Amino acid sequence: MGAYDFNFDVPSGETYAPNPDRVRALQALLPKQPFGFAPPVTDRAAWGRWQDDPFGKKILQTARELAASPFPDYTDAAYLDCLAKEDVTHINTVMPLTRKRQVAFLLAEAMHDKGEFIGVIGSDARQLAKLRSWIHPGNDLNKINYDLKTVESDLGVVHFADNLALTDFVLGPRLPADLRALIREETNRRLFAPLRQRLESGRDLYWWIDVKHNWNSVCLAGTAEAAAVLLPAAADRAWWLAFAEALVKNFRDGFNDDGVCTEGVGYWSYGFMHYVLLGELLRLGTAGAIDLLDEPKMERASLFPDRVEIQPKVFPTFSDCALDVQPVFWTRRWLDNRLGTIRHAVEPVASDTDPFATMGQQFASEPLLWMFQTRDPRRPQRSTLAPELRNWFKSSDLLVCRPAPTTRRRFSATLLGGNNGTNHNHNDLGTFTVVLDGRTLVVDPGAEVYSFRTFSTHRYDSNLLNSYGHPVPRVAGRLQEAGTEYHARVVAKEFTDATDRVVMDLSKGYDVPALRKLEREFLYDRRGAGSLTVTDRVEFSEPAAFETALITLGQVVIDGAQVKLTDGPAALMAEVTVEGAGLEITTDKIDQPPNPTRVALRCRGEVRHATIRTVLRPV
Repeated sequence: MGAYDFNFDVPSGETYAPNPDRVRALQALLPKQPFGFAPPVTDRAAWGRWQDDPFGKKILQTARELAASPFPDYTDAAYLDCLAKEDVTHINTVMPLTRKRQVAFLLAEAMHDKGEFIGVIGSDARQLAKLRSWIHPGNDLNKINYDLKTVESDLGVVHFADNLALTDFVLGPRLPADLRALIREETNRRLFAPLRQRLESGRDLYWWIDVKHNWNSVCLAGTAEAAAVLLPAAADRAWWLAFAEALVKNFRDGFNDDGVCTEGVGYWSYGFMHYVLLGELLRLGTAGAIDLLDEPKMERASLFPDRVEIQPKVFPTFSDCALDVQPVFWTRRWLDNRLGTIRHAVEPVASDTDPFATMGQQFASEPLLWMFQTRDPRRPQRSTLAPELRNWFKSSDLLVCRPAPTTRRRFSATLLGGNNGTNHNHNDLGTFTVVLDGRTLVVDPGAEVYSFRTFSTHRYDSNLLNSYGHPVPRVAGRLQEAGTEYHARVVAKEFTDATDRVVMDLSKGYDVPALRKLEREFLYDRRGAGSLTVTDRVEFSEPAAFETALITLGQVVIDGAQVKLTDGPAALMAEVTVEGAGLEITTDKIDQPPNPTRVALRCRGEVRHATIRTVLRPV
């Protein structure tokens, strides 16, 4: 994604406009007036009950603090400076801060209805209207939006437009007429008009309408919601909802059949959150006739965080994922709490759980959905499904191993195969992690700090994104290659109450003509204190270098063929043996945050065939 995403045309006579019959069918189902998740500010019974709620008090405090500060330094000059310096740091700070102001002022005014924030809502909207483009400069490298040669929509454009539209819908009776006119003018000029022209002409279509990652669901949900709450004509609202309903299937298809989000747990929150928002908009508007979550694959997708959780609050960090990632609570628990049918047997969530705590205050639709479309927003429920000994995701070659109740330590591990052409891909075939007592001692280092390079043709110059920064082999001095053709293949698997064993062929991950065989055997043993044995077997047609690695954020102590990894009170001992060569162990600190240590387990000299076996046990 990024460097290879281009707008496109369709053959003459074809369009991407929604099917007219579907538009008419939706119009017959939808309300006659604009609609959304929350009522207007005039419904004081609905809004007033939030004034004394902890969330209402927090929002009021946040809104007052933000109102006391000037509008962020989000200007045309900042836009140009970002492009000139090829540095997104400043723009990635001020754009979210601007959205946070939109959300906080909207919620605080609706809850408390004192007119306190009407002025700053108007002044902020006018500051936004002055900007030549709302698109992120990283998505406008040639300045064609800034120079007004075109008007495109990206995540930033859609989020600003959606928040403004919700502000008008909820606070409309309190807003000055000229401000409401400005909101309609700007959302139409920057979002609706240029997008509809492209869809109806089939020319210069935005690339995100067809992709199978989070951009698709996010942009479609934001556009559909802005239309539902803002556009006065019922036919226009139905047109945009039909458009989003038809094309969000691309995001759905981005999930593997086993429910895995290959973008990782962090982007599951962002993408699936907006799939839920679009689905609930359609469900609300059609009185339940349309439900995008009412099918097995998307129920599996909704359960992805539950099924992939390694230990409590510890999740895999493959792809572009934060090391401390926590799935957004409301999205994870949506099917347990939404108005309507209950998915599984449920029980109350821990009393100290705040359903608003993981909402980033970037998208007004998040809190509005939870506040007004759940059975009880202050008494959330959760599924009673218990964690399993393992979860094996067949379509994704992903294994999560957990200890048995009789295991003396909380010792868990994961293994990932798949291919190197996924969204937010890292070149990491065969990567594994080890978690002991809540500490990840063998780690996938997750996402790098985003820069202009991250989504460019130089993405894999990064030692966090290429295979150097992952606990996988380096073969004949070569790292893994990127692309779907570079993939792992499961050779064998066997699961019992005592052990989980998977063997993967990793040879198709490398462009090394002399490589005849490369297999990784992963043996997790939950008996006693638990252990993990990782065995790499390699064969070449001619002698070549071979090594594997451990990646850690902990302290490393090497003693002969033993490597001790320590993080606070948790410690692992790795015992390394080599067949077919001598053993060398070296360390290298990767010079990118979070600066993990790569422990190379290397065959001394070149080999024709060799086996490196690493046994990891709790200390």
